[in-house]
Order: sequence, then structure tokens, then C-alpha cells
Amino acid sequence: NEMWVKVLRAKSDAEVEQYYTANPQLFQAPEQAEIEYVVLDVASIEKGITLNEQELKTYYDQNAARLSGQEERRASHILIAADKSAGDAARQKAKAQAQTLLEQVRAAPATFADVAKKNSQDPGSAVNGGDLDFFARGAMTRPFEDAVFAMKKGDISSVVETDFGYHIIQLTDIKAPKQRSFEEMRPELEADLKKSQAQRLFAERADAFTNGVYEQSDSLRPVAERLKLDLRSATNVTRNPGVGQTGVLANAKFLAAVFSPDSVEKKRNTEAIEVGSNQMVSARILKHTPARTLPFAEVKERARAQLAAQRGAQAAKKEGAEKLAAWKAAPDAAASALGPVQAVAREAGQTLPPQL
Repeated sequence: NEMWVKVLRAKSDAEVEQYYTANPQLFQAPEQAEIEYVVLDVASIEKGITLNEQELKTYYDQNAARLSGQEERRASHILIAADKSAGDAARQKAKAQAQTLLEQVRAAPATFADVAKKNSQDPGSAVNGGDLDFFARGAMTRPFEDAVFAMKKGDISSVVETDFGYHIIQLTDIKAPKQRSFEEMRPELEADLKKSQAQRLFAERADAFTNGVYEQSDSLRPVAERLKLDLRSATNVTRNPGVGQTGVLANAKFLAAVFSPDSVEKKRNTEAIEVGSNQMVSARILKHTPARTLPFAEVKERARAQLAAQRGAQAAKKEGAEKLAAWKAAPDAAASALGPVQAVAREAGQTLPPQL
């Protein structure tokens, strides 16, 4: 290849131009469009929402506990294992054993950890005296969780049945989240309430958006102004997403609508395209440039390199065929030219090219 590059550079451009003329498909600029578009999503609706002080204070009163975080509880337990698939006899025997241990720890609550170490059949917690550390709602199986969150600190439960067997639970601590003031929580309250209102508004505005881009199909400005949306623009948009393109402009469904015949030929708004959860977009072509062959002056060096590579490959193939014929005639020469034999396995990692 290096040899052919030098040869071609030494020649006039005539041969390179001949290659360019014979292969126009290799030097195409893709179809492109300059567009304007509008996006309706929760974020765009949020920007137009203004909250008053009373709305925020009411929302604080209703949601402060939830937004401050979940209460966590710490418990220890003794498990007598009896899987739900075990027979009735095995389950009853396990329950009776748990009941005996319950009477023992209720008579002497301070011995709970020692009894758990000796008798609990939960290997993960028995070594720690049955301690499960702090957990919030949703972390444990429902009957166990309901029992824990109904207890007072220091309480020992009755025998609690779950799919794993029979539990005796001691509630050892309660960690309640600190209730924060209205002013401390104001930024979170505003963000949460705006998002909540925007999600409710999205459904009704989606209908207005869909109808608006269809009814006034020669412009996106009316629907943008009516719904307080930004009118955005983009250049060099192609049927396939450009390198590094993200978001709406990388969505295949959206790009297909932009380059549909109705959009290209009549410059009408596309229909409202759903490109994500709670996200719709419509676009309109301002300028369309069909696919075209780039001028020779712009691609001359690329054409030169491609021709050199093509001829280099042809030369290499010819040289390879000649060597193969010579080696078949004299196998010993091939062995010395190709180097030592190398073992190859499909499973093991290789330094050889995958194709080989």
C-alpha cells in the first residue's frame, strides 16, 4: 500500500479523477435537512409552572413526613426454620419449639441474644445474637415487617409465621427521620410539586399538541406559543443519527417522520411523534438538501488514498498467489518463510486475528 501511495502521488490527478468518476457512490454527501422542532415533555411543562406560597405550604403539610425520609427500625429475631413446603407435622413441631423459646425469652428478655445464638436457624443473624440491623419498610417479608412496625422499642413479639418458618422478634431501636422545616425543604418542595403538577398536565396538553401540529400544519410557532414551548432548530440533520447525536435528534422514529414525503415535499409539520415516556415531538423542514456527489476537489485526497488501498490490496493478493504456488512446489521453503508452528484452540485466547 505504501508503494502505491507513492506511485499515485507521483502521477497526475487524471487517474484519481477517473476512479472518482467511476465510483460516485463512494463520495456521497448524505441527504440533509435544516429543521425546527418543538418538544412536549414534563420538563418543558415544569418551566411554565409558577407556584404560590400557599400551595407550597399546603404541600409541605401533606408531604413533609414522606419527603423527610423513611422511618427505620432495628430488630433481632430467633428463627425456627420450616419452609412453607414442609408438611403439617414438621410445621407444627417447629411452631411448638418457637413457642417454648418465646416463653423462655419473655421470662428473661436480657437473654434474647444468647438464646438466638444457641437456637436460631438463621445463619446470617444467629452469630450476632439475631441482630438484623436497621431496615425500612419493604426490606422484609410482609408478616415479619408488619409485626416489627407495630411494636414498641423493647417489645418481644408473639410467634410470627412466614414462608421461612416461625420467628420471635425483639424490637431494639427506632430511627425516626428528622422533620425538617418548611424553609429547609423549600427547594425540594418546589421541584416535587412542579413535577407532580407537570405529570398531571401532560395528558391534556398532549392532546392539544397533537391537534395543534396537525391543524396548523404550515408552522410550529402557534402550538409553541400556545403551550409555552421552546421553538428549537437543528442543521445538518440526516436520516441516520450523526456521530455523537443524542436525544430527540437520534430517535429513528422521529427522523423517519422528518424525511417522510409529506414533510420533505410539502414542508408540513410532522405528526406528533412519541419518542419516550411522557415525551412528544413534532418537526418541520425549513431547507432540504438531497443526497449528492461531493465535488472532486473536496475528496481528491480521499479518492487517491482509496485507489492506492485498492491497488495495494490487488498487488498483495497477486504476490500471495505467487508465493502460494512457489510454496506448494517446495513445501520446505514455506515452512522457513512462515516461521514456527503455533497451536490454536477455539476456547483459549489467541494473539491471532479472529478471521484466521
